[in-house]
Formats: sequence, C-alpha cells, structure tokens
Amino acid sequence: MPAESSIDHWDMLRRGGQASTALEIPSIDTGIETGSGSVRLALGNAGELRLLLPVRQSERIAETPSSDALAIGVATYSLGGTPIRYLDMTCLIGALDGVFADVAGEIMDRIVGGASPVEACRTTIEDFRSLLIAPGAEVSIQEIRGLIGELLMLRTLLDLDPTAWRLWRGPLRERHDFHGGLLATEVKTTSRSATRRITISAVDQLLPPAGGSLTLAVFQLAETAGGDISVARIAADVLRAASDRQEVLRLVAGYGCTDHDSREWNRCRFRLEDEHHYLVDARFPRVIPESFPEGVVPVGVEEISYAVNLGTAEQCRLSNDTVDARNAELVACLDHI
Repeated sequence: MPAESSIDHWDMLRRGGQASTALEIPSIDTGIETGSGSVRLALGNAGELRLLLPVRQSERIAETPSSDALAIGVATYSLGGTPIRYLDMTCLIGALDGVFADVAGEIMDRIVGGASPVEACRTTIEDFRSLLIAPGAEVSIQEIRGLIGELLMLRTLLDLDPTAWRLWRGPLRERHDFHGGLLATEVKTTSRSATRRITISAVDQLLPPAGGSLTLAVFQLAETAGGDISVARIAADVLRAASDRQEVLRLVAGYGCTDHDSREWNRCRFRLEDEHHYLVDARFPRVIPESFPEGVVPVGVEEISYAVNLGTAEQCRLSNDTVDARNAELVACLDHI
C-alpha cells in the first residue's frame, strides 16, 4: 500500500471515519495477508499512527528495536471472536508521521514479496534507522509552518507577476516579510490550537513603512497526516511560477532550508483551515515605539515579544476584494524597484 494511501486512511480514522468494527479497536484492513491474518492500520490512544502485523500465536519474537520515536510490542485483539496476535508498531512523534508511513509501506511491500512480518519489520527498520530519529531543535515545527506561510503569500503574488519574488524580504531579515514602495505585508501562521493568537517578536514589527501602510496576513495551518500542504509542495508551485528559480532558491535558503525536498523540512503536513488579512493601523492592538512616553522604548529594554488576540481586531479585517486590490498594488510597486 503506497504511503500516501496509508496516510489518507490514518487521517480518516482520526476523523472518526469508516473503519472495520470486526476488530476490538477501530482499524482499516489493508488486504495484505501474512498467513496469520490481514495487516491493519490503527491509531494509538492519542491518535498516534499504528501498524498491526499479524503473527503466529506460537511465534517467538526477539527483542524489538524500539526507540524514542517508535514503539514496537506484541498485542492480541479479538477479531470476530478469534484472538489474533499482532506485532504492534506505533509512531510516538507526530513530526515523523510521514517517515512512519514510508516505513509501513516498505514493510507491507516486503511481506507481499514473501518476507515474514517479523523479518520485514526488522530489516525495514534497520534500513530506515537514520530517519526514525526524533527531530532535533535545528528545525522546529514553528519554523516549518512559518516558511510555508511566507511561501503561500509569495505564491499568491507570483500569480500576479512572475517577478514578485523581489518583494520577499523576510529571508533577508528586513522588518517586514514583503515590502514594495510604501506598502508592506507581514505574514503570521497559527495552529489549530492557537486560532486567534499570534506572537509579535519585535517592537517595530507592526510599524508600517514610513509614510506607508502595513497589512497582516494570517494563515491557520492545521497539522495533519493527510494534509495537502508541505514545504516541498508549495515551494514547487513557487519555483514554477517565478521568473528566476535560482533567486527564489537563494531566498528559501535564507531560512536555513537548503533543500526544500528534504525530509527535515517536510516531516509535517498541513491543511489550510483559514486565512485572514488585517490592516494594521491605529485601531489594531499592537506595541510600537509610539506606545511609550516620548515615542521611544525605555532605556535598558532590549527585546519585546508579545501576543495579539486577533479576536479584538475584527474591525481591521479586510474583505477578499480589498485583499486582492492590496496585493495588486503591492505587485505594481515592482515597476519602481
């Protein structure tokens, strides 16, 4: 079973979709037989991805190669009144769901090719060992989500002009993520659990360009195994639309992403659940230098970070037509860059 199909099935289980009720727990029959039963996809108590490999009741199973990212054990469930013994594999880290799906697909392929469940499990894990490692701190899910947010905004602008990559200033560590003339756009992303809350990391981040205006684009990206949004996919869209592929690659690398197809940057998938744009003006809740006496940050205050509840900024939310017009104005600034 291809990894993509497995992920779709696991995602369906997470949504409470159709599943076989013949087994004690919700599961999906893959149709792949081991001689002791059919391989099944299931979920852990917290929604973790699981692969159940039927083995003989009398089969001796040596010590299983579990890790911080992967739990492997033996479980017995009743199927139509008959106890079935399973080699039970569970992915413990959601960020590795994509890798686990690949591992599961390879195990099933090896079983179809004649390997026993235990042998298929052991050899596949040995081959994938280097990938089944908890991701380090070098690339966090927040960084992945943040890059995707800016790429989504860039894709929108490139649909209007293939040279719009020149407006992308975030990778260059400028104040705003997109800037042209007197117009700027700052991009923020939120998760499903933080729908109405964004974090501002500098006192000038919500300060418009001198004499100009600023909009805030907020993308709600929910992490899901079956999501259709990833760094690789959106980067591919952007590279196809851009007038200069190498310049875009250079900008993407500015965020430390030197390979947009790498597993490191694509270990999470997302679904775009919502998108809102706001005009950042005097009505918008923010902290800027003018918020302090004499318009300057107090001496000794070196960093300011704060959260904004977007529920208090509804009066600043822009209509779709206004957003389209604003993006067109921003792209028109390319004539003067």
